[in-house]
Amino acid sequence: MTLMDRFKSIFAVGFGGAAGAILRYCVILSAGHSFFPLGTLLINIVGSFLLGMINGYFASKKKSFVFLALGSGFCGGFTTMSTFSQEVVNLLQTSLPLAGMYLGATLLFGLAAGFLGLGLFEKRRGETL
Repeated sequence: MTLMDRFKSIFAVGFGGAAGAILRYCVILSAGHSFFPLGTLLINIVGSFLLGMINGYFASKKKSFVFLALGSGFCGGFTTMSTFSQEVVNLLQTSLPLAGMYLGATLLFGLAAGFLGLGLFEKRRGETL
């Protein structure tokens, strides 16, 4: 990889990450504050679905700057492990059942969404596009 390609890769990830972080912030603002972190749950589920789709689509293609911008950049900026972790800790301090529900829902629905997104392109994986 040339030095110019490395700079392009960094720019692609940075551009995608900025777009994802801005969209995450808008979703969190629109979800509002409540006793249950629904905004973060939805963000992580949708992000898992999108990342599954992106990986499925690019599975049979040469990885490109678009792949980096969408996968590592956008999905990395949109989803949030750190906020999820902090919200689990906060819920553990107030309600063990809600914390368990949030943790379980994030893992179960996130994995299901990722597999569903990947499955949209499952038939195309072995084909030459």
